[in-house]
Amino acid sequence: MRQMRMSNFENNPRELQKFPLGEPEEAFSCPIFKVESRQATSLDGVHRRSMYTIRCSHWVNVVPITADGHVVLIEQHRVGTNTITVETPGGAVDPGEKDLTLAALRELEEETGLTSQRVLALPGFAPNPAIQGNRITYFIAFDCQPLSVPREHNDPFEVIRLRTVPIEEAVMMARSGQIQHALAALAILVAEPYLRGRGKA
Repeated sequence: MRQMRMSNFENNPRELQKFPLGEPEEAFSCPIFKVESRQATSLDGVHRRSMYTIRCSHWVNVVPITADGHVVLIEQHRVGTNTITVETPGGAVDPGEKDLTLAALRELEEETGLTSQRVLALPGFAPNPAIQGNRITYFIAFDCQPLSVPREHNDPFEVIRLRTVPIEEAVMMARSGQIQHALAALAILVAEPYLRGRGKA
């Protein structure tokens, strides 16, 4: 890889090193995440700063596609932005869930009432490595069909409306910003080659 010359930019080391970090201390905790504080020391050993990291469960996210080539999206109220958002199904990996594919299927079934016999794992990503330590892993669920016996859904604050769109429209929604949830938009864009090839890519 060719290295760009930036002669007037002093903060451009040839090699990067990790900052020395102290032991983590819990600064805050709530049911869905906790915040850890660690003392970081600058590479010259002169400066110290408290660095904060959000610790939460790993996530899975699923792009469901029906046998006739439509993507199943969900709409729900998100309190963070206080808006109705368009997303792909997904959520936190439960404690003890080792198989991420099964976790993704569980989320698909809980949020859409659909299931799939063919699930393809896609790459995983760090949602926000600056302040989060968890990862999100994407999946495509092909030929989705309604569950014969729907899962029980007992969360009164998870009210979901399904929306089915052609593949081209789902990709357009992700690229244009109609899907405002960044992780959901990325799910569709990562899945796009497989969606167009219906799993043959």
